[in-house]
Amino acid sequence: MKKLIFASVFFILTGCFSAKLITPTQGDVERVQTKFPNYSLADLTQGKTLYEQHCGNCHGLKKPSSRTEEKWGEIVPKMAIKANKKYPNSLDTDSQEKILKYLVTMRSATIDN
Repeated sequence: MKKLIFASVFFILTGCFSAKLITPTQGDVERVQTKFPNYSLADLTQGKTLYEQHCGNCHGLKKPSSRTEEKWGEIVPKMAIKANKKYPNSLDTDSQEKILKYLVTMRSATIDN
């Protein structure tokens, strides 16, 4: 019984400390057009949704600003492999790319966007 209570408290607290993510705006798209040409607001929004759905399944979400672009570039592929082992074929290459581009783009976003 104690293990069940501990597990419940752990999962509730993990959810409470999960990052509140900023929703991308057209300003975010314009800011990164040189890095990701032809990348749209719909692509960024889908990246956010994929990040929340897939990465939030196993652990609390990290703020995009919590890691460097290089670090996200290392983390996302590794986590996609783990996600695909747990949920086969859940994250294809396109989905991984959208998550990564969302994180890289939004790491320099401000709340006032």
